[in-house]
Amino acid sequence: MLQRPDGLRLIAERFPDDPVILTLGGTVREMLAVAGRRPNHLPILDAMGQPAAIGLGLALGVGEAEARGRVIVVEGDGSLLMGLSSVATIGHLRPDNLLLIVFDNGVYQATGGQPTAAGDADFAAIAHACGWPSATDVDSDATAFADALTWAEDQPGPVLLRVRIGTETVETDFFLEDPVILARDFMTWLGQRRQAQLQG
Repeated sequence: MLQRPDGLRLIAERFPDDPVILTLGGTVREMLAVAGRRPNHLPILDAMGQPAAIGLGLALGVGEAEARGRVIVVEGDGSLLMGLSSVATIGHLRPDNLLLIVFDNGVYQATGGQPTAAGDADFAAIAHACGWPSATDVDSDATAFADALTWAEDQPGPVLLRVRIGTETVETDFFLEDPVILARDFMTWLGQRRQAQLQG
């Protein structure tokens, strides 16, 4: 079964030059463990339920001027359930450069492994009902996930991938960076990327 650290490694390898929004908790720490700190990664700290909405704003902000890439949002099932209204807003505004990857391990892992309600929620069907042109479930192995990322790059956005994963984790250090500094560093990278694109 695909585990989150392996899925995160694939994302870092596939999208080295695109904005990647990372949901809070273990996802941030595990991405740091498997891929290191990347200037194109924005860790979202202490803001459960908000990554999809932040990704929407970024996708609309970069818009057509930077349509060569995607805005990638990495969410968890519990966090997406908390911010589920963002799925409707994204479906209404339809940014074609947004890719939402939902790693679904079925539990609130950061608080002790309590089960989420995701087992009774069909995220792909919800996205389609809210106007997303592309949404699907992904088989739980690395090859299927890699194939799904390739598929997503060719689909009209926004695109939602629900990826069922296991609950295995890797040992990580605490990450206590100031969110203001994280946002500033990410904005600096965005500005540099835009300048490079305009010059290229």
